[in-house]
Amino acid sequence: MTLPVPFEPIREELRDRDACAFVHVGREDDPTLRYLGRTGRVDGELAVVVTAESAMLLAADAPAAARETFPGDSVLPAGAGIPTGERVATVLDDLGLEGTVLAPRTVPHDAALYLENSGHDVASTAVVGDARVAKTDAERLRQSTVQSAACAGMRRAAAVLDSAHVHEGRLDWEDAPLTALRLRREVDAAIAAEGMVPGFTAIGVGDEPATPRSETAIEPGQTVVVDLAPQGPDGYHGRLVRTFVVDGDGGWTRRAQLAAEGALDAAIPELSPGGADAVQTELDAEVTAYGFEPAPDSGGYGVGLERHERPALDAGELPVGAVLALDVRVSDPAEGTVRLADLVAVTEDGGELLGAFPRSLVP
Repeated sequence: MTLPVPFEPIREELRDRDACAFVHVGREDDPTLRYLGRTGRVDGELAVVVTAESAMLLAADAPAAARETFPGDSVLPAGAGIPTGERVATVLDDLGLEGTVLAPRTVPHDAALYLENSGHDVASTAVVGDARVAKTDAERLRQSTVQSAACAGMRRAAAVLDSAHVHEGRLDWEDAPLTALRLRREVDAAIAAEGMVPGFTAIGVGDEPATPRSETAIEPGQTVVVDLAPQGPDGYHGRLVRTFVVDGDGGWTRRAQLAAEGALDAAIPELSPGGADAVQTELDAEVTAYGFEPAPDSGGYGVGLERHERPALDAGELPVGAVLALDVRVSDPAEGTVRLADLVAVTEDGGELLGAFPRSLVP
């Protein structure tokens, strides 16, 4: 399924604001350039220029590769030894364009200065960010594919924890202490085997925050939070968080797990247009019903070309097609942390899971 050509909303913005061009400059992994330029196979600094008549990509490296994926009209060399922002200003001059240039707030300062020095007023616009909030069918398909890789990584985490055994008060796996670092490496290898970039894999043991840098040894009965956000070749992310306990005794962790699972089950049906307040209310109410204080960082956030992007649940409106991670956390310094997160798309009839993985504490 082909990704959408995203230039028409920009042209509408140019007409509404009487501007001559839209410009953005950045590296190949910049989410705005990923969205507009399909820059997954191109390295180096890039720029996109959109006018009423054409859409151009300026590529410092591999313009031939850029031509294969760029959905616009032309790909131009950025120019050896010339700053990309200066090259953009030259392109606008060559086209005879005068007046206001629109750019995202994240446009580099030097690029804005080159445009201003060439006689253009530079004004900010959120048009690309607004367009990215609601995902198309093609975008959701890519996120579902990445989410499948996240499920493969989580299966590997569960398999490693399941095959670990208690030895002298610790967990051993393959005749060595099982640490968060060893577990992360196994998970990343499973995600890579699915053709995806592991991106962000974080492990939290006990009450420590989930982090990619943890080397903590995992002990029996401790909560192990596995937080995955792999990235596909087009730049789109997945998100999946699960909590496991090896040789646990139930009690607090079981009750926390039921609270987090109940919160997700209650909130997902509320993910419909305009339902942001109801989603957060359901998340918090279910956790409270089990006797826990809702965590400040429990909630929802958009996932797409960034791990955290618009919309947030406090934004009020949820457009159809938005993809969010619903993330629930229950913590106690003496007991540990239980977290669950699923990737869910907003539909007219409520949330639709993109990929599914069991929520059991038992690996």
